[in-house]
Amino acid sequence: MKKVITILLAFIFTQTINAQRTIDGMIKAERDFAAYSVANSTKEAFLKFLDSSGIIFDNGKAVNGIGAWTKREKGPGILNWSPRYWDISQSNDFGFTIGPWTYKAGPQDSIAATGHYTTVWHINMSGEWKFLVDLGVRNNPMQFYASTDSLLRIDDFGSPPGTLKSMLKKEREFIRQTKNEIYHGWDRKEWYKRSSTVMGLLSRNDRMPGMFTDMILGTMNSMPDKITYRILGSGISSSGDLGYVYGATDINGKKDNYLRIWRREYKQWRLAHEVLRY
Repeated sequence: MKKVITILLAFIFTQTINAQRTIDGMIKAERDFAAYSVANSTKEAFLKFLDSSGIIFDNGKAVNGIGAWTKREKGPGILNWSPRYWDISQSNDFGFTIGPWTYKAGPQDSIAATGHYTTVWHINMSGEWKFLVDLGVRNNPMQFYASTDSLLRIDDFGSPPGTLKSMLKKEREFIRQTKNEIYHGWDRKEWYKRSSTVMGLLSRNDRMPGMFTDMILGTMNSMPDKITYRILGSGISSSGDLGYVYGATDINGKKDNYLRIWRREYKQWRLAHEVLRY
Protein backbone atom coordinates (compact mmCIF):
# COMPACT_ATOMS: atom_id res chain seq x y z
CA MET A 1 0.00 0.00 0.00
CA LYS A 2 2.82 2.40 0.91
CA LYS A 3 4.48 1.72 -2.46
CA VAL A 4 1.24 2.50 -4.32
CA ILE A 5 0.85 5.80 -2.44
CA THR A 6 4.47 6.73 -3.19
CA ILE A 7 4.00 6.04 -6.90
CA LEU A 8 0.74 8.01 -6.92
CA LEU A 9 2.31 11.00 -5.20
CA ALA A 10 5.25 10.88 -7.64
CA PHE A 11 2.81 10.81 -10.56
CA ILE A 12 0.85 13.78 -9.20
CA PHE A 13 4.08 15.71 -8.62
CA THR A 14 5.26 14.99 -12.17
CA GLN A 15 1.92 16.04 -13.64
CA THR A 16 2.02 19.29 -11.64
CA ILE A 17 5.51 20.13 -12.90
CA ASN A 18 4.50 19.34 -16.49
CA ALA A 19 1.41 21.52 -16.15
CA GLN A 20 3.56 24.44 -15.01
CA ARG A 21 6.26 23.84 -17.61
CA THR A 22 4.61 26.11 -20.18
CA ILE A 23 4.61 29.76 -21.10
CA ASP A 24 1.18 30.02 -19.45
CA GLY A 25 2.70 28.74 -16.23
CA MET A 26 5.47 31.34 -16.32
CA ILE A 27 3.11 34.21 -17.14
CA LYS A 28 0.73 33.07 -14.38
CA ALA A 29 3.64 33.18 -11.93
CA GLU A 30 4.42 36.75 -13.00
CA ARG A 31 0.79 37.85 -12.65
CA ASP A 32 0.48 36.09 -9.28
CA PHE A 33 3.68 37.84 -8.16
CA ALA A 34 2.22 41.26 -9.01
CA ALA A 35 -1.17 40.47 -7.44
CA TYR A 36 0.53 39.34 -4.22
CA SER A 37 2.52 42.58 -4.14
CA VAL A 38 -0.66 44.67 -4.37
CA ALA A 39 -2.65 42.56 -1.91
CA ASN A 40 0.08 42.12 0.71
CA SER A 41 3.28 44.12 0.23
CA THR A 42 6.29 44.37 -2.04
CA LYS A 43 8.44 42.77 0.64
CA GLU A 44 6.17 39.75 1.12
CA ALA A 45 5.81 39.29 -2.64
CA PHE A 46 9.54 39.28 -3.26
CA LEU A 47 10.16 36.86 -0.39
CA LYS A 48 7.47 34.53 -1.77
CA PHE A 49 8.52 34.50 -5.43
CA LEU A 50 12.31 34.93 -5.26
CA ASP A 51 14.43 31.86 -5.87
CA SER A 52 16.71 30.98 -2.96
CA SER A 53 19.66 31.94 -5.19
CA GLY A 54 17.87 34.92 -6.75
CA ILE A 55 19.57 38.31 -6.64
CA ILE A 56 18.54 41.95 -6.48
CA PHE A 57 20.64 45.04 -7.12
CA ASP A 58 21.76 47.55 -4.52
CA ASN A 59 23.85 50.56 -5.59
CA GLY A 60 25.66 48.63 -8.28
CA LYS A 61 26.07 45.48 -6.20
CA ALA A 62 24.28 42.17 -6.73
CA VAL A 63 23.08 40.72 -3.42
CA ASN A 64 21.02 37.69 -2.40
CA GLY A 65 17.39 38.77 -2.69
CA ILE A 66 15.97 36.71 0.17
CA GLY A 67 18.61 37.98 2.57
CA ALA A 68 18.22 41.60 1.48
CA TRP A 69 14.40 41.65 1.58
CA THR A 70 14.30 39.86 4.94
CA LYS A 71 16.19 42.80 6.47
CA ARG A 72 13.92 45.45 4.93
CA GLU A 73 10.93 46.96 6.65
CA LYS A 74 7.48 46.33 5.22
CA GLY A 75 6.32 49.61 3.71
CA PRO A 76 2.92 51.03 2.70
CA GLY A 77 3.93 51.62 -0.94
CA ILE A 78 2.15 49.70 -3.69
CA LEU A 79 4.22 48.28 -6.54
CA ASN A 80 2.21 46.82 -9.41
CA TRP A 81 3.12 45.51 -12.86
CA SER A 82 2.00 43.31 -15.75
CA PRO A 83 3.84 41.26 -18.40
CA ARG A 84 3.95 42.55 -21.97
CA TYR A 85 6.68 40.56 -23.75
CA TRP A 86 8.06 37.10 -23.03
CA ASP A 87 10.32 34.35 -24.25
CA ILE A 88 10.85 30.82 -22.98
CA SER A 89 13.49 28.16 -23.56
CA GLN A 90 12.87 25.01 -25.57
CA SER A 91 13.00 23.10 -22.27
CA ASN A 92 10.03 25.22 -21.08
CA ASP A 93 11.54 25.63 -17.62
CA PHE A 94 13.41 28.92 -18.10
CA GLY A 95 12.39 32.26 -19.55
CA PHE A 96 11.80 35.95 -18.99
CA THR A 97 9.03 38.55 -19.06
CA ILE A 98 9.07 42.30 -19.69
CA GLY A 99 6.35 44.80 -18.86
CA PRO A 100 5.30 48.10 -17.27
CA TRP A 101 5.35 48.85 -13.53
CA THR A 102 3.84 51.57 -11.37
CA TYR A 103 4.47 52.72 -7.82
CA LYS A 104 2.12 54.53 -5.42
CA ALA A 105 2.95 55.68 -1.89
CA GLY A 106 -0.40 54.33 -0.64
CA PRO A 107 -3.75 52.94 -1.82
CA GLN A 108 -5.37 56.38 -2.16
CA ASP A 109 -2.35 58.10 -3.71
CA SER A 110 -1.76 58.78 -7.37
CA ILE A 111 1.00 57.05 -9.32
CA ALA A 112 4.35 58.48 -8.26
CA ALA A 113 6.70 56.52 -10.54
CA THR A 114 6.53 54.34 -13.64
CA GLY A 115 8.85 52.22 -15.71
CA HIS A 116 9.40 48.79 -17.23
CA TYR A 117 10.83 45.68 -15.59
CA THR A 118 12.59 42.55 -16.84
CA THR A 119 12.36 39.36 -14.79
CA VAL A 120 14.19 36.06 -15.44
CA TRP A 121 12.32 32.94 -14.27
CA HIS A 122 13.05 29.26 -13.89
CA ILE A 123 11.38 26.17 -12.42
CA ASN A 124 13.09 25.12 -9.20
CA MET A 125 13.60 21.60 -7.84
CA SER A 126 10.13 21.73 -6.25
CA GLY A 127 8.49 22.38 -9.60
CA GLU A 128 7.67 26.04 -8.87
CA TRP A 129 8.36 29.07 -11.03
CA LYS A 130 10.74 31.33 -9.08
CA PHE A 131 12.62 34.36 -10.34
CA LEU A 132 16.39 34.57 -10.50
CA VAL A 133 17.00 38.23 -11.32
CA ASP A 134 14.94 41.36 -11.85
CA LEU A 135 16.02 44.74 -13.21
CA GLY A 136 13.94 47.68 -14.36
CA VAL A 137 14.12 51.08 -15.98
CA ARG A 138 12.15 54.14 -14.86
CA ASN A 139 10.09 57.07 -16.13
CA ASN A 140 8.58 55.36 -19.15
CA PRO A 141 5.01 56.00 -20.31
CA MET A 142 2.84 53.47 -18.50
CA GLN A 143 0.34 51.10 -20.10
CA PHE A 144 -0.87 47.80 -18.71
CA TYR A 145 -1.68 44.99 -21.14
CA ALA A 146 -4.33 42.29 -21.09
CA SER A 147 -2.30 39.98 -23.33
CA THR A 148 1.35 39.18 -23.93
CA ASP A 149 3.46 38.84 -27.07
CA SER A 150 6.33 36.49 -27.75
CA LEU A 151 9.54 38.15 -28.81
CA LEU A 152 10.17 37.04 -32.38
CA ARG A 153 12.14 33.80 -32.24
CA ILE A 154 13.90 32.08 -35.09
CA ASP A 155 13.68 28.41 -34.18
CA ASP A 156 16.82 26.67 -35.31
CA PHE A 157 16.42 23.17 -33.99
CA GLY A 158 19.36 21.91 -36.04
CA SER A 159 21.82 23.92 -33.98
CA PRO A 160 23.61 22.27 -31.08
CA PRO A 161 22.84 23.78 -27.67
CA GLY A 162 25.16 26.44 -26.35
CA THR A 163 27.07 26.34 -23.08
CA LEU A 164 27.48 28.83 -20.28
CA LYS A 165 31.16 29.12 -21.22
CA SER A 166 30.38 30.00 -24.84
CA MET A 167 27.69 32.49 -23.81
CA LEU A 168 30.08 34.28 -21.45
CA LYS A 169 32.69 34.37 -24.21
CA LYS A 170 30.13 36.14 -26.41
CA GLU A 171 29.26 38.52 -23.56
CA ARG A 172 32.89 39.53 -23.08
CA GLU A 173 33.33 39.98 -26.82
CA PHE A 174 30.23 42.18 -26.99
CA ILE A 175 31.48 44.30 -24.09
CA ARG A 176 34.76 44.93 -25.93
CA GLN A 177 32.86 45.89 -29.06
CA THR A 178 30.36 48.28 -27.45
CA LYS A 179 31.94 49.78 -24.32
CA ASN A 180 33.26 52.64 -26.45
CA GLU A 181 31.51 54.55 -29.21
CA ILE A 182 33.88 53.17 -31.86
CA TYR A 183 35.62 49.79 -31.99
CA HIS A 184 37.83 48.60 -34.86
CA GLY A 185 36.42 51.25 -37.17
CA TRP A 186 32.74 50.45 -36.56
CA ASP A 187 30.34 52.35 -34.34
CA ARG A 188 28.11 50.79 -31.70
CA LYS A 189 25.12 50.62 -34.02
CA GLU A 190 26.97 48.26 -36.33
CA TRP A 191 28.10 46.00 -33.47
CA TYR A 192 24.55 45.85 -32.07
CA LYS A 193 23.23 44.98 -35.53
CA ARG A 194 25.76 42.21 -35.87
CA SER A 195 25.09 40.75 -32.41
CA SER A 196 21.31 41.07 -31.92
CA THR A 197 18.41 38.84 -32.84
CA VAL A 198 16.12 39.94 -35.66
CA MET A 199 13.82 41.70 -33.18
CA GLY A 200 15.98 42.22 -30.11
CA LEU A 201 14.45 44.43 -27.42
CA LEU A 202 16.23 47.32 -25.68
CA SER A 203 15.21 48.83 -22.31
CA ARG A 204 16.51 52.25 -21.25
CA ASN A 205 15.56 54.92 -18.71
CA ASP A 206 13.11 57.52 -20.05
CA ARG A 207 12.26 55.42 -23.11
CA MET A 208 9.63 52.82 -23.90
CA PRO A 209 11.23 49.40 -24.46
CA GLY A 210 11.50 49.05 -28.20
CA MET A 211 12.50 46.61 -30.85
CA PHE A 212 16.09 46.96 -31.94
CA THR A 213 15.12 47.87 -35.50
CA ASP A 214 12.76 50.65 -34.34
CA MET A 215 14.89 52.48 -31.79
CA ILE A 216 18.50 51.67 -32.61
CA LEU A 217 19.49 55.10 -33.91
CA GLY A 218 18.05 57.14 -31.02
CA THR A 219 19.30 54.67 -28.46
CA MET A 220 22.83 54.57 -29.80
CA ASN A 221 22.97 58.37 -30.01
CA SER A 222 21.92 58.69 -26.37
CA MET A 223 24.44 56.19 -24.99
CA PRO A 224 27.46 57.51 -23.05
CA ASP A 225 30.75 57.64 -24.96
CA LYS A 226 32.33 55.11 -22.61
CA ILE A 227 30.84 52.45 -20.32
CA THR A 228 32.84 50.23 -17.98
CA TYR A 229 31.24 46.80 -17.50
CA ARG A 230 31.91 44.15 -14.85
CA ILE A 231 30.21 40.75 -15.07
CA LEU A 232 28.74 39.66 -11.73
CA GLY A 233 26.67 36.57 -12.57
CA SER A 234 24.98 34.49 -15.23
CA GLY A 235 22.74 31.51 -15.91
CA ILE A 236 21.55 29.30 -18.75
CA SER A 237 18.55 27.10 -19.54
CA SER A 238 18.85 23.31 -19.36
CA SER A 239 18.27 23.22 -23.13
CA GLY A 240 21.20 25.56 -23.76
CA ASP A 241 19.27 27.97 -25.98
CA LEU A 242 18.53 30.88 -23.61
CA GLY A 243 20.64 32.51 -20.92
CA TYR A 244 21.36 35.73 -19.07
CA VAL A 245 24.28 37.79 -17.80
CA TYR A 246 24.10 40.60 -15.27
CA GLY A 247 26.69 42.95 -13.96
CA ALA A 248 27.77 46.40 -12.82
CA THR A 249 28.46 49.50 -14.89
CA ASP A 250 30.48 52.61 -14.22
CA ILE A 251 29.59 55.69 -16.28
CA ASN A 252 31.40 58.90 -15.43
CA GLY A 253 31.91 57.67 -11.87
CA LYS A 254 28.27 56.64 -11.35
CA LYS A 255 27.66 52.97 -10.61
CA ASP A 256 24.62 51.06 -11.82
CA ASN A 257 23.68 47.66 -13.25
CA TYR A 258 22.84 45.97 -16.51
CA LEU A 259 21.15 42.75 -17.65
CA ARG A 260 21.49 40.99 -21.01
CA ILE A 261 19.55 37.98 -22.26
CA TRP A 262 21.16 35.86 -24.96
CA ARG A 263 19.40 33.45 -27.31
CA ARG A 264 20.89 30.69 -29.43
CA GLU A 265 20.25 31.17 -33.16
CA TYR A 266 22.07 29.63 -36.13
CA LYS A 267 24.82 28.18 -33.92
CA GLN A 268 25.52 31.59 -32.39
CA TRP A 269 24.58 33.48 -29.24
CA ARG A 270 22.59 36.57 -30.22
CA LEU A 271 21.31 39.40 -28.00
CA ALA A 272 17.56 39.04 -27.38
CA HIS A 273 17.15 41.72 -24.72
CA GLU A 274 19.24 44.31 -22.92
CA VAL A 275 18.47 46.42 -19.84
CA LEU A 276 21.01 49.22 -19.56
CA ARG A 277 20.55 52.12 -17.15
CA TYR A 278 22.27 55.47 -17.52
